Amino acid sequence: RDGKVLVMPLENGYVFVCDAFNHAAVQRIHILRGDEDGVACQVLVGSSLVAAGITIDFDAEAKKFAEKFWPGLLTLNLPVQRGITWNLGDNRTLDLVSVRVPSSKFALDLAKSYGPLAIGSAARIGMPPTRETLFVPALDSDIGATIEFGELPVGAPTTVLTIANNEVKLDRIGAISLKELKSVNKNIVITP
Repeated sequence: RDGKVLVMPLENGYVFVCDAFNHAAVQRIHILRGDEDGVACQVLVGSSLVAAGITIDFDAEAKKFAEKFWPGLLTLNLPVQRGITWNLGDNRTLDLVSVRVPSSKFALDLAKSYGPLAIGSAARIGMPPTRETLFVPALDSDIGATIEFGELPVGAPTTVLTIANNEVKLDRIGAISLKELKSVNKNIVITP
């Protein structure tokens, strides 16, 4: 809450993390990563109830996926609640927010305690996830604290779905297979 960026472990890589409502801290994440303008941070939340509060239409489809795969490696792109005063790096131009409930105990506890967290991989753009804090591309002075969990395991990225306009689109297959997703909704649209 004091505007610091932390480094913390998620399931398969370290991430930069800050209060999602602190514009300066979110901007620091983008600078550390070398993001281009218009790239938005993902948001970690502590529950599907919080996800419903930061989105416009956390509908029956979103609830079914959340119940089955959260906490876990499913990211949902959902229509963002317009009254929220954050800027995740996109200057509030995007209609969707990428949100998930993490299965990493530390990250989940942090999101439950402090509310929505903006995150970005602690790796420069185009680089694989950082599995050890030794390789985080930042100076100690750039970071408020580093939560060290040693070398993290190699693993698949999150699976990403967009749920909007009465449609479920698969944007990226990752840790959750298409077969598993279709157990929730057989009519998933696969985007190229």
